Amino acid sequence: MVKKSAISGEYIITIEDNNSVRVCRIYDNVIGSLWEICEKEGMEIDPKWNTQQLGREVIKRFGEGTMAEVGEYVVTRRPSGSIETYRTFANTMGALREIAAKIGFEILPKWNTQDAGRKIVDFINANK
Repeated sequence: MVKKSAISGEYIITIEDNNSVRVCRIYDNVIGSLWEICEKEGMEIDPKWNTQQLGREVIKRFGEGTMAEVGEYVVTRRPSGSIETYRTFANTMGALREIAAKIGFEILPKWNTQDAGRKIVDFINANK
């Protein structure tokens, strides 16, 4: 169960009942995220491909049907043909640092992931 959460731009930070922290990024720039995936995986890209074409190619190469999991990334093709991507971060503290930099929040060196996650969620929710 989720204890509390916050959304900041493309990022969703969730604090679970056991106080674990999860960070997910749902990309607005889907083609940019697909390029990121392909670059990390060494997949060649035809520069003429649009988002739907590139998404289909990624799914064909790394998944099956309408979805592919590529490392921390998930690529999904909707029935309409549109492509969605999101990323669940394995390095949660790294993701929290990324978010903190974007929102002008300082993470103190003595904080662990749970401290930082909880304080960032509180900061985001207090400043909506």
